[in-house]
Amino acid sequence: MKKWSYILSGVLIGAVVATAGNAFADQIKSMVGQTVAGEYNVKVNGNSLTENAIVVDGKAHVPLRAVSDSLGAGVKVDGKTIQIDTQSSKESSVESKNTSQQESESIQIYTQNIEAMITSTKSDKSFWEGLLRDAEDSQVKYNKRIDELSNLPASNDPITQENRKKSLARAQEMIEENSKKIAEYKEKITKYDKDIAKLETRLTDSNK
Repeated sequence: MKKWSYILSGVLIGAVVATAGNAFADQIKSMVGQTVAGEYNVKVNGNSLTENAIVVDGKAHVPLRAVSDSLGAGVKVDGKTIQIDTQSSKESSVESKNTSQQESESIQIYTQNIEAMITSTKSDKSFWEGLLRDAEDSQVKYNKRIDELSNLPASNDPITQENRKKSLARAQEMIEENSKKIAEYKEKITKYDKDIAKLETRLTDSNK
């Protein structure tokens, strides 16, 4: 607002509307009875315009079209009225702000979804880790049972021998079944580890 106040109250007094550099120069030359006392380079926000300002009768006249374009304002000539519209520039700024806010909210939602997926995957992994611990504990017990049965004193009783044989066979079967479960649980846990790693990479990328 300050930059427009400055231009409109000071520099733009008697400003000539121009559509191009050559047109503005022609208008200057056609000012019958007026004497151009000098020219000034015009800078807007530090950037020099391609058209110069002129001084006529002690007043500075700048190329309004060039100045307004450089400031993102619209200029319209209606009869003898010059209309300067900065609303379009403001709307563009608001639209840009809204777009930026929407992008930020989308990223936030995306990040929250990934974090929720990581939490859920870790929970599933913990479940299978619990089963794996139980299976490994059972394996220790089965192995211990086989050692106990194998170290029992020899017996001449056929029934006792048969019972020991069945017990050893049963313990061995349980060890084999449990070994399969352990392998299955470990495979699932490894998969969960890979899934978690991928999700964490996506989370890191989304925060960049």
